[in-house]
Amino acid sequence: MVYINGIGSVTIQNQEQLAIPDISETRYIRCQDPDFSIFIPQMVARRMSKIIKRAIASSKMALADAGFEMPDAIISGTGLGCIEDTEKFLTAMIQNNETLLQPTHFIQSTHNTISSQIAMQLKCYGYNNTYSHLGISFESALLDACLQLQTGTCENVLVGGYDEMTPNYHQMLSKLNFWDGCFSGEGCIGFVVSNQQNSNSYCKIEALELFYNPKNAEEIEQHINNLLKNNNLTKVHLDAVMLGYSGNPSNDCVYEAMNDFWGAIPQLAYKQFSGEYFTASAFGIKLAAQILKTQIVPENMCRKNEIRTPIRRILFHQHFHNQAHALILLSSC
Repeated sequence: MVYINGIGSVTIQNQEQLAIPDISETRYIRCQDPDFSIFIPQMVARRMSKIIKRAIASSKMALADAGFEMPDAIISGTGLGCIEDTEKFLTAMIQNNETLLQPTHFIQSTHNTISSQIAMQLKCYGYNNTYSHLGISFESALLDACLQLQTGTCENVLVGGYDEMTPNYHQMLSKLNFWDGCFSGEGCIGFVVSNQQNSNSYCKIEALELFYNPKNAEEIEQHINNLLKNNNLTKVHLDAVMLGYSGNPSNDCVYEAMNDFWGAIPQLAYKQFSGEYFTASAFGIKLAAQILKTQIVPENMCRKNEIRTPIRRILFHQHFHNQAHALILLSSC
């Protein structure tokens, strides 16, 4: 069994209170950064980009929450990687006619820089991997972490979803109607997942499945039924489902097509709090884990049907362009 034993995050939300952000003037919201000097020496931090500092801070928060300092492995999911450093390097290359380029922005522009920098700060020499699969990046990293634990290769894994959004990239995606009906967010969220439960455990990960390019809603429903059946469960054992509604009609129609399938099961949504970005699903898993631990559902999360306690199981379902789908079954400890 896999347990979520620690969570740390740097998001667009205030750490103390979850609220729907005001997007009346802008559809682009950046993270509320903590005091990074608490987590990283200032002389070291001055050469780091914001996403690196956020990833290190959220990782150290998660480890402290779990009650230990050193993971056996570090696995990251990121859709864009260090896009801000990539932009800076390419801009300087154009402006300076490919001469006198600073190596720092190039070194920190690769996607696996995030996992590497976390490992160097922690002095962790174990398994280190990065998944960059756009909207399914975090789930791919979490699947790898579960496999490492289930095969006995590791006992504690630091796994996270890390993404930032820049003004230039936001504008480019706007031209593709990526933000139609939704707003852009960003975030860095780390989890400590372990093969043993402890006093701080949030929940269990009972099952995780990724599948690709379903033909219709019926095929998605079949995947869900099979996942539940393989765990000796049916829909009646679900206390809620958490879905990746974003406000974009082309995204949300996939979930709408399954309303009859869910019936009276309460439906929760999370992107109204996080905004849309490639690893926003990490934010949703964080909220689901906190709900299972505290038995408290934040205001404005219920999209359909009121949820009631006790909350024992939440099925998380999200997709990217109705091609890559993820199902994650979480249960209380």
